[in-house]
Amino acid sequence: MERASNTSYCENLFQYKKNPTCSVHVGQIEIGGDNPIRIQSMTTTNTLDTEGTAQQAIRIIEAGGELVRVTTQGRREARNMEAIKAHILEKGYDTPLVADIHFNPNAATIAAQLIEKVRINPGNFTGGAKKFEQIDYTDACYQEELKEVESKLVPFLNICKEHHTAVRIGTNHGSLSDRIMSRFGDTPEGMVESCLEYLRLCKAHDFNDIVLSIKSSNTRIMVHTVRLLVARMKEEKMNFPLHLGVTEAGSEDEGRIKSAVGSGALLVDGLGDTIRVSLTEEPENEIPVAKKLVAHIVQREGHAAIEPVTISEFSPYSYQRRESHEVLNTGKNNVPVVIADIRNISTISFEGGQLPEYALCSSFSEASKLPEEVKAILPYEEWKTTTNHSAISPLVTLTNYKDFTASETAFFMLSYPELSEKVINFLKQHPEIIVVLTTNHINGPVEQRTAIFKMNQYGLTHPVILHQQYEENEKDDFQIKAAADTGILFLDGLADGLMLSNQGTLPLSTIIETQFGILQASRVRFSKTEFISCPGCGRTLFDLQETARQIKARTSHLKGLKIGIMGCIVNGVGEMADADYGYIGSGPDKVSLFKNRELIQKNIPRHEAVDALINLIKENGDWVDS
Repeated sequence: MERASNTSYCENLFQYKKNPTCSVHVGQIEIGGDNPIRIQSMTTTNTLDTEGTAQQAIRIIEAGGELVRVTTQGRREARNMEAIKAHILEKGYDTPLVADIHFNPNAATIAAQLIEKVRINPGNFTGGAKKFEQIDYTDACYQEELKEVESKLVPFLNICKEHHTAVRIGTNHGSLSDRIMSRFGDTPEGMVESCLEYLRLCKAHDFNDIVLSIKSSNTRIMVHTVRLLVARMKEEKMNFPLHLGVTEAGSEDEGRIKSAVGSGALLVDGLGDTIRVSLTEEPENEIPVAKKLVAHIVQREGHAAIEPVTISEFSPYSYQRRESHEVLNTGKNNVPVVIADIRNISTISFEGGQLPEYALCSSFSEASKLPEEVKAILPYEEWKTTTNHSAISPLVTLTNYKDFTASETAFFMLSYPELSEKVINFLKQHPEIIVVLTTNHINGPVEQRTAIFKMNQYGLTHPVILHQQYEENEKDDFQIKAAADTGILFLDGLADGLMLSNQGTLPLSTIIETQFGILQASRVRFSKTEFISCPGCGRTLFDLQETARQIKARTSHLKGLKIGIMGCIVNGVGEMADADYGYIGSGPDKVSLFKNRELIQKNIPRHEAVDALINLIKENGDWVDS
């Protein structure tokens, strides 16, 4: 498949500008066009529990949710959407409901007659669950299967037309059809084609009330794939609105950071018309996170101009790390480093967490208190007064960089407007420099990206440390903003390290943990166990939140291991494509365990399943004592 150009997914790589999309009516609201980015969540109750589902939907609405999605497994659940809707209306809410359909076109047809929007998954709308079979599809076989899809899709679309029901075509990385997997593999191209197959059929039958989503628990795959979808739509003269979300993001800090990295990277470039943050928590907890993320990005509209540069060696549809040379332990093939800024921290403690490689200090007395594993960086004027230059690196700036003539390695803090011809020439003469790229621009990540493009343009391969500054007193505000501002540059392989500064009241440990969390969520440095944990829904037949807490409590120390915790099989096996172990609900209080995608134990009683998972990890030699 021919690749899209490296700028066609985005209206303007140097200016925040929302991607133009058509407007789709969903009940009393519109998605896309000039409308605000809509916030939504999904219930986790049994859909046949009318009152429980309605009450949870109302909690979502009262938290600020503008759409509520409800699991709709079969015909009974589809019919009960009418009762749920009536209950919500009786309480004075006309918020649109969305039926979430997998495997069951008949349920989709019933739901389309009763509520405002239906989500279908092209990976399982026809043909049932993915079997992970490698089938050699001839062109004739492929077309025959598409005809079968059309025969089931068109009657559903006709019902939607008749009842003015919108449709979300929701492609998931974990549930691509065997047809798509066999021809395109588990790739962004396959995910995009899965979506486009259905879009083309909708267009051919004059159905346009469509919202699209392409999701993955892997932020890198999710971001690159959504970009490719937008580029492909533009090539085929389509402009449907986009729903954003990272599936199975997890809970607590991990879930917030991972969601902000993935969805934030797309919002930065103006992509996205509605958003859900998927947390393994109560669904109403998702709403404030999504609202904060959106508010942080959309305030950039109409910002001061960022001077464009020539773009080269930029790969927005696949990961490609920027070519940089090695300085100390930074750049080239080294994992991105973490620098702690301790200059404005009243209480400095590195106990109980991951240690950064460096700490930026304001004085030599601060530097002398660092753990031996943490190397000090001092402002240049302070550094000149010290004698042990081999253990401490200087930080030069635009005001004193010309005075730096020593051969020692130095960090050079500068911003894009300071990247003048003189500074570029200085960098060419000093390959031992590590660039600390800072920004005061409201659209900081785009200004920093532009600076890196300019460095590439002049052949500068110095390692780049990203620096962002905040004044936050609440942890989730800091996490969401920092992850959205910096994750995009790691997802695109453009940076070699991270330093976050905060002048609020947050402890140093929170700032450092957030930095490591961003690098892990961006998939460039794994420093702890990664949990691919779904938020749960009406299909979940056990206490997913409590189970996730139990598993995390016992396995969080397993550095670099990936563990999937899934409520059901809809995306379970597929989303564990790169997970080492999987814990998946298989029936009422029953769990199946997987190693990679291989089923190891089936239908274990839930009260025995966590212990069985630990034993499985131990049997395969991946366990270490905490």
